[in-house]
Amino acid sequence: MRIIIVSHSSSTEPVFLFPGQGGYLPGCLSRVCAGRALPAVVGQVDALSLRYGGPTISGLLEDADAPPLDTLLASDVPALSLAIFATELAVFDLARELAGVTPGLVIGHSFGEFAALTAAGALDLADGVRLVIARDRALRAADDTEGGMVALRVGRQRANAVVDSLADRGLAVAAHNGYDQVVVSGPHESLDRLTALAGLLGIEATRLRVPYPFHNRLLGEANRLFEADVAGVRVRAPRVPMYSPVLGRRVETEQDGREILTSHLEREVGFLPALVSVRGEGFTHFLECGARAALTDLVNANLPGVRTAAPVRQRRTLDELRGVFAAFSSTEAGSDTGSWTTGAPPVAVAEPSTPPAPSAGTDVPPVERAEPAAPRVEQVVAPARTTAPAPVEPPPSGAGDVSGLVDELRTLYASAVGYPEEVFEADIELEADLGIDSIRQTELLQRARQKYDLPEADIRITDYTTLESIAGLLTELGAGRVRA
Repeated sequence: MRIIIVSHSSSTEPVFLFPGQGGYLPGCLSRVCAGRALPAVVGQVDALSLRYGGPTISGLLEDADAPPLDTLLASDVPALSLAIFATELAVFDLARELAGVTPGLVIGHSFGEFAALTAAGALDLADGVRLVIARDRALRAADDTEGGMVALRVGRQRANAVVDSLADRGLAVAAHNGYDQVVVSGPHESLDRLTALAGLLGIEATRLRVPYPFHNRLLGEANRLFEADVAGVRVRAPRVPMYSPVLGRRVETEQDGREILTSHLEREVGFLPALVSVRGEGFTHFLECGARAALTDLVNANLPGVRTAAPVRQRRTLDELRGVFAAFSSTEAGSDTGSWTTGAPPVAVAEPSTPPAPSAGTDVPPVERAEPAAPRVEQVVAPARTTAPAPVEPPPSGAGDVSGLVDELRTLYASAVGYPEEVFEADIELEADLGIDSIRQTELLQRARQKYDLPEADIRITDYTTLESIAGLLTELGAGRVRA
């Protein structure tokens, strides 16, 4: 008897990742278009959007002073959705144009499945734009779509137990992102109860900045409205291999693509199972097509022996992007994991992390061993990788000036993120300039709070976006005890 082993792909072919709601950075391509026009696909998206009665979004990608996430969530969710979609297809095109990098497989996370389907050829660009616009219209037209999402730093087994204990039919596990990261969606009141219970159990709970309770039966009416729009477009079998976290399997037929589109608002996103599956197939290289690095951070936190790149983790020039793509395509699996220098800081170094095995002991730790809760803040949907808290240290002694504390924070943040210390100027924007998303900022602030043994605070992390402002906050919390 002969045994034939079939491999879908060699390990050096990259997986292209397409993020959902968290894949937005104001003016993410502003430095790219300083020396050339925006990628053609951006203008095409604008023209198609106008045809279908939608917004134009090129300004959100090319203007460094474009509205931030909070503003768009409050006033223009359709533009935000289309900007994320266009960004991902622009990066997809730039990878091929600048360095000849093409995917061996594509994976979309939540709304990112729309861009993944388009990149894979299952949707043409016009139908992709049309469906993005129709999706937002369906969500606005449906009743009872009020709600949000909460990320729990806990394993899936314990998350299920916590949600089930509330006996609230409005709550649902929306995404399984990592071995210790589960997202729950539901009505605002239900999420308040969940957050309160998580606090009693010592589970860190982070309210996400999203406009709807995605991946929940509460969006059933919106889903049904959207089905009529899906019926009017042509869906093909993907030309590029695709794995869907919503389906939990490969996308191989037209019907698979339609199933994603007509069910994604209600069905759970199994991102961790998707990563484990494709890693088992031999894939070791992962490139994020969206802005920031939410998905590659999750890859690094959950998969050992991988190599990742997030080309638009922060704004880069065309030459810097070319360098990132070229370095990514020339690397071998199994070598040092990270992002690649392009000749100008900051250079993000991805920290390899071997996740704990999903066992009862891991998912259900004793309450007294749980980490202290982080400051209560609102966050972006896609979580960053988990980091252990630093040991508590006594407050440093010295003159008590904020500038001295900034120096200590510079060292702390640079060590944790992997950037050179010199890029952390006192007034540089951590998110807009360095690409450190707000969930990662929350983890870093938690480290600093624990380092100086300071009390928790009910704050918005978006109010403290520079080292200088964070130093002021820590000084205030320490009532003069935090000195450098």
